Amino acid sequence: MRIYRDKNMVSKGRPKCWCLEINYKGKRKRKYFENFKKAKKFDVNEWILSFGEIADGYNTTVKNAIELYLEDYIKRYPDGKIQQLGNRLSWLLKWELGDERLDDLDESFLTRKVSQQSSWTTQSSKFTYKNAFVIFLNWCGSVGYCKKKEWKIKTIRVKPKDREIGVLTVEQTKALLTEINPKYRTPMAIMLFAGLRPQGEMEKLKYEHITHGKWIDVPASKTPKRLIEGLPENIWSWIPKNGKGHILSPSWNALRLERRRCAERLGFKYPADGARHSFGTYGYWLKGLEWTMHSMGHANYETFKKYYKNPRIPKTEAKKYFSIKCV
Repeated sequence: MRIYRDKNMVSKGRPKCWCLEINYKGKRKRKYFENFKKAKKFDVNEWILSFGEIADGYNTTVKNAIELYLEDYIKRYPDGKIQQLGNRLSWLLKWELGDERLDDLDESFLTRKVSQQSSWTTQSSKFTYKNAFVIFLNWCGSVGYCKKKEWKIKTIRVKPKDREIGVLTVEQTKALLTEINPKYRTPMAIMLFAGLRPQGEMEKLKYEHITHGKWIDVPASKTPKRLIEGLPENIWSWIPKNGKGHILSPSWNALRLERRRCAERLGFKYPADGARHSFGTYGYWLKGLEWTMHSMGHANYETFKKYYKNPRIPKTEAKKYFSIKCV
């Protein structure tokens, strides 16, 4: 929907020169007004209803109601994120509810679908989508498209499925460090062999924080700053002795995209948080629990065991992993 002053109408001396324009089923619909204020106050929903094709009182379908709701939302919030809202409500159509009458929707069915949707990975994301559905349905009740005025959809807490802790193999690690753009090798190696967090710690880390051959003085992020000592010798081969400024340049996102492209070229998918997982798993076998948790900035063993230690990786691989040197 847009409101603008039609210069053609002005040039013809006509009093109604402000145009309200909407896109309806791929066609432009226009209505003219004497001034901007009247155009702004015009009830677009009633105008659309007059077309006789979308809403039909309590017989209004979900698909048609979504179209009307988004039109109304644009009118009320011109700067609102309409695309994001539309994407959320489109799940009702993906669940094949588009041709259902609003009053025929089953709240328990919607509760189950929200709870079971695997692509909404967190409880927070499930709550966000549930909220969008409830607000939309309550709006439908308030404008007379369904009898129900107050809709309720629960977000049942589903026990998360056990997930494999993604760890890079020794061969994948070697190949990745060889394939990656040389300007990213040092920060990638530090994440792989010292376990620093990419955002916060690596973004803040400078060469001045490193005493070559001895330790890395990690800047504070989620945890207080810490000194990592006793690092395996291989890491120093990846870090220039006379480097200056920030180690990660130009940005974490640039490294992330380069890393993903490299993994695709090498024929594997880079696992989520793969560098931290790899350091945690191999570090546990090489240096023990206490050193590894301190190096990663962890104080809770249960958290470390759940998210960073892959029990399927054998101890024999640890020495191979921490023997990968820059040549």
